[in-house]
Amino acid sequence: MTWGLNGKVSACVHDNARNIVAANSPGRVNWDSVPCFAHTLQLAVNDGFNVFVHRVIVAAGRLVRHFNHSTPACKALEAKQVKCNFRNTSSFSRVKQDGTRYVACSEDFLNKGGLLQRFFHDRTVTKLQDARTLEIRDEYWQIMTEITPVLETLKCATTIMSTEKNVSISNIYPITFSLLNTHLMRAEDDGHRVTEFKAKVRQSLSDRMEVDADELVAKPALIASYLDPRHKHLPFLAKQQKEAKLTEMCASLAMATTEDEQAVSKDAAAQAGDEQRSKSNAMLLLLADNYSAPREITDCPEEVDIYMRDSPPSLDDRMKPASRD
Repeated sequence: MTWGLNGKVSACVHDNARNIVAANSPGRVNWDSVPCFAHTLQLAVNDGFNVFVHRVIVAAGRLVRHFNHSTPACKALEAKQVKCNFRNTSSFSRVKQDGTRYVACSEDFLNKGGLLQRFFHDRTVTKLQDARTLEIRDEYWQIMTEITPVLETLKCATTIMSTEKNVSISNIYPITFSLLNTHLMRAEDDGHRVTEFKAKVRQSLSDRMEVDADELVAKPALIASYLDPRHKHLPFLAKQQKEAKLTEMCASLAMATTEDEQAVSKDAAAQAGDEQRSKSNAMLLLLADNYSAPREITDCPEEVDIYMRDSPPSLDDRMKPASRD
């Protein structure tokens, strides 16, 4: 069955499932493949969850399941939270090997750590056997304390690129390189576990986003960043790379415009003839045939230079809705 999509689709955004990736391979389609960034970032975070983090997740999951499956335990915990003046008295988030949910759970645990320890030592609400099974080791508390700030940044990136409205493909590579060059770089006060986690996530994200590939400058997401005034300076690319690509796109647009205008001109001539066309188009008659001729391609470098010299708008600027007449 023919869907008539050839030439009408420039790129397809999809998840990272193997069958979907295969379906969007160059051998099958003539558009560019753009894996979902939020999903790709999540996979990179999962790659960073090595043995020591996985153990914390398992322990946290065991504790969460206990409260979710035991109404008396849940009610007793909520009562203690009220007694201790906790603002959030809800039960813990469900835990999966998932950065977003893990960081939410870690925040819960860190805020209620002392309360949980007292809860486990209260034999009126927790049996000794349950306490031994559920109590989280001091080592695990330390891991959560160290790694949660890193995960908060990754959660922020995931949230921005997962919202239902106003998500722009132009944000993908600026966020990617900001994570790689800033947030996932080792800090002076990072412990060995955080350093290892950052390194693994950084390597995985770099590989998955193909940041070292020669064809990076031609990827649809990066082209969108070139054309977004907020990101056009792209500090992670060399000036020559940016300007060369913009000049190339400008030249391609000029050539496409010329071809379109020539096609329109031929169609008009075939339908009505040169004399009739001149009479029906007063502006064309007055201003001459070459008035709207496309500029020479040599104008492109100058146009790119002007575009790059303009200061980018602030990231704090909010898009204002268009007024209705």
